[in-house]
Amino acid sequence: MYSRLHLKPSPSHVPKSVGAKLVTSATRLVTLTVMAQASDAVSPSAAVAAGIMPKGKQAATPVYSERVLAVLNYLEANPMRLQSIPMMYEADVSSAHLPAVIQGLTPADVMPPPSQRRGTDTAAAEHFARVVAGLLYVACGGLDQAHNLVTPLCWGAPTPYAGKPIVGSPAAQDASYVHALIHRSEGLNDGEFGSGFSNANYWYVATGPHPVQERVLDAMRRHAAGDRRLDELVANHGEVLSPAKWVAACSEAAHSRDATLTAWCEAVITEEFKTLLEHCYSRLAAVA
Repeated sequence: MYSRLHLKPSPSHVPKSVGAKLVTSATRLVTLTVMAQASDAVSPSAAVAAGIMPKGKQAATPVYSERVLAVLNYLEANPMRLQSIPMMYEADVSSAHLPAVIQGLTPADVMPPPSQRRGTDTAAAEHFARVVAGLLYVACGGLDQAHNLVTPLCWGAPTPYAGKPIVGSPAAQDASYVHALIHRSEGLNDGEFGSGFSNANYWYVATGPHPVQERVLDAMRRHAAGDRRLDELVANHGEVLSPAKWVAACSEAAHSRDATLTAWCEAVITEEFKTLLEHCYSRLAAVA
């Protein structure tokens, strides 16, 4: 269960300081999840006390649906990796190679349970559910499945794999962010418009300033763990996350296979995913 996470030792190639912080982060995540299950909600002050949310942050953590929790349980045991996954760019792509927990996932599967729905805006809820499902697919390696879900929300032209665009979606910005993660996971492979990393840059620009970026930059600082080279990479961002520099770091790690840089990228990738999921699911829950 997500609330009964068994922490694994940090891989041998991860610096001890980085590994320690990863374990600390995971332990805090367990604390927060147990608190959520006990009270059905987590207040901002409780999140600060648990060490998950920095002081000054006022976002409450959503209570995820059972299907979302099942995927998160899987990801705790099988963390996201920095990898280059080729894409097919087809409408009907098999999911047989994906983990069983994600196979067949639809936007309806990630909706909050009926008892928590208010029917505020069912159309918007469907859009955000597509984004949440797409994000979960990305985390499990289902790039084409994710691509087909989010492309209509953020691309203004029809495509042979995702169909007609959904113009004016309230989930367009979040869909663009997930779109960036899709192509960053495509990595060194060539796709429709150059390499995955190159296309990721386009979609990060399309996303624009996003509410989760401050927390992603904070994660970069924490996971740098005093390593001089990593600290310099983070310092180059200044006070605002530079998506281009973040993609460049991931690209360098993919090319060089440097163990320390890769471990840092993977730690930040995981936090970026969790933070974006929290944000997107909160928006879903607000309109469902």
